[in-house]
Amino acid sequence: MKQLLHYQPTLRIPGAVRSALLLGAIFFAALHASAQRLVFAHYMLANQDYQADSDPTQELKIAAYEREIRQAQAMGIDGFALNAGGWLHQPYYIRYAAQMFEAAVRLHSGFKLMFSADMCCGNGIDDVEDMLRRFAGNPRYAQVYFRRNGAFVLTTFAGSKLGPAAWQKLRSDLASGAHPSTHLEPEALPPAGAAPSDAPLKIFLVPAFFWGGELPSRSAIQQNFGPWHSTIDGFFYWGIAGVPGSGGSLDQLQSSHAYASILHSAGKLYMAPVCLQFWGSNANRYYEYSGAAGMRAMWMNAIRVTHPEWVEIITWNDFIEGSYISPIDDPNRYANANFLGSSGIPLGLRNYFPSRAPAASLLKFYIQWYKTGVEPSITQDAVYSFYRPQSRVAAAAKPPIAHTYGPAASRLYITANLTAAADLRVLTGTRSILLHLPAGSSDAQAPLATGAPPRLELIRGGRVLAAGQAMVPVEAHPRFNNDYYATAVLTAP
Repeated sequence: MKQLLHYQPTLRIPGAVRSALLLGAIFFAALHASAQRLVFAHYMLANQDYQADSDPTQELKIAAYEREIRQAQAMGIDGFALNAGGWLHQPYYIRYAAQMFEAAVRLHSGFKLMFSADMCCGNGIDDVEDMLRRFAGNPRYAQVYFRRNGAFVLTTFAGSKLGPAAWQKLRSDLASGAHPSTHLEPEALPPAGAAPSDAPLKIFLVPAFFWGGELPSRSAIQQNFGPWHSTIDGFFYWGIAGVPGSGGSLDQLQSSHAYASILHSAGKLYMAPVCLQFWGSNANRYYEYSGAAGMRAMWMNAIRVTHPEWVEIITWNDFIEGSYISPIDDPNRYANANFLGSSGIPLGLRNYFPSRAPAASLLKFYIQWYKTGVEPSITQDAVYSFYRPQSRVAAAAKPPIAHTYGPAASRLYITANLTAAADLRVLTGTRSILLHLPAGSSDAQAPLATGAPPRLELIRGGRVLAAGQAMVPVEAHPRFNNDYYATAVLTAP
């Protein structure tokens, strides 16, 4: 031992080599973080986005799902968590799921799928067992089903009322092949239409239960976690009904921190939520996210505080609740493709749901930051704007907005990613407002007037680098209430 200590000081590493080793360590640390940190988007199977299920060959639906997978991967999203709100008694979910799995298999691009068993309104353990066996246990589709340490990942929306014993039974049945499913689904693609195999399946259970409500305290989470400790492998916090970053009783980041701390202390995985906006118009409540500032707060909480293994973006395509990040131009443009009957507006009304396509590159920025742990370099100026296309003092009869939480106002919300400090001129109504924006990524606000869409001019050194106008006007007397964020992006060459 003394010899080893004697020779240790004689080792001399040149400065250039030390720098190279340090850079290598940083690279491999970032690579490891990237391998561990994954981002999923919650996909509502009830919505088919671009294509109704009207083609008897099903090829048009498969191609439409391929399109969406490519869109998601371009943002850095690793997979979809497929929300199945029904199953054996609503077999169109099986048909749609088969089309989505077929799309992922054909693309062969590394995109993963898993189920989010929606237990709110009719699914039971039998449905979930069939779900897993039919796809995770399917020789064709198992290759694209997401796994953790060899086990097939299952998440949920709700389901705690069934109790730990029910979920332990599900795990036991799948592992042993007990209680096989005999259901046939002739309307699904042939690989998924037969009765599924009862071959043993190991699952990794990451439910989204509502322990202590939507904004639970640490003590409520801890108390509810105890009986479930041996049943679950991780947990997903469905934390969108709040005002992220507000710091008060409505701030869901505090609940996310409590979940992460309790789960990680117990050696369990944590999946954190990220959301762009939440307007539960069919539930008569609106939560203010202040444009993309709320989403930034959720990403920063994940990156700097809770350190979740995974993030799930809520959602890809829940249009009615306004949380969608899909770049679709207008879901009402695609007849019979989307379940919008409870939106409170006439079916097929065009130009009501604004496109979120301009926000795609902003999401990519945050996803890269989360996966690598390093803030991405900004190489092109980009100014993202978000606003509600109606005055806050305007009110139509429906959809209802009786309950508003947070500082909702007639504002234009700005998120700027700038290579250097610049000024932003906002032209809205008869007003001209000049905002001074720092280099890097920042958020700002400006008053928003009714009338023509706001116009933006990005100025640096007295020169206008870029100018453009958003697409959606701001209504003073809307026919229908519309609190869905309209989005736009202004980029400088």
